[in-house]
Amino acid sequence: MANFDLILLALIAVFIFLRLRSVLGSKDGNEENRNHRDMFNPGPAEEADRGDERDNVIHLPGSEPQNPAQQKPADVVTEIQPVGPVQQALADIMEVDPNFDQHGFVEGAGGAFDMIINAFANDDRETLQNLLTKEVYQNFEQALDARKAAGETLETTVIGINSIEITDANLADNLAEVTVRIISEQVNVTTDSNGDVVDGDNNYIDTITDVWTFERDVTSKSPNWFLKATQTE
Repeated sequence: MANFDLILLALIAVFIFLRLRSVLGSKDGNEENRNHRDMFNPGPAEEADRGDERDNVIHLPGSEPQNPAQQKPADVVTEIQPVGPVQQALADIMEVDPNFDQHGFVEGAGGAFDMIINAFANDDRETLQNLLTKEVYQNFEQALDARKAAGETLETTVIGINSIEITDANLADNLAEVTVRIISEQVNVTTDSNGDVVDGDNNYIDTITDVWTFERDVTSKSPNWFLKATQTE
């Protein structure tokens, strides 16, 4: 009788395990773009004078290996190859900066994207100040101040990056600019001081398209790139 009880308990345990796995392994996201607030709302901005002394942790192309925590969050990211004038501009940048590598840049941009998104959600101003140009940081800071004054809290989860595409590049007066179009899946929820949701939904995954422009002085000894402009399509 005892053996029968053990067998019965084992069968029940297996059944519960299979049920749990079927539930946990079948998460469905929202496949359509949903209306959401532009979290940053900084328009394209030209950067004021700044030194190269900031310890920017965006090591995009041709620099030290990234810390695993800075890697792009998605397991598989589609890199769309640039063509035509964009490819020529990338070749121009590579000619004056032999360490530049577009594939390394794309990989680093994915890691930088994840870091900046999370730093903004967590009000991590020190990290943002080291990753952004002066003008863009000021725009982010204004958004953070407004959120704080309203008593709101933002929770962001980057589920993954679907694709990254270099859409534009330019080299002028030793200043290199590279623009990337990043399609990611995120959950963004803003709550008020009472914990009530004022924007977003925990039950839906937004597919968001961001266009970010990074810049770097190619004559600088620093390999660091800075986020110059953001736009959400």
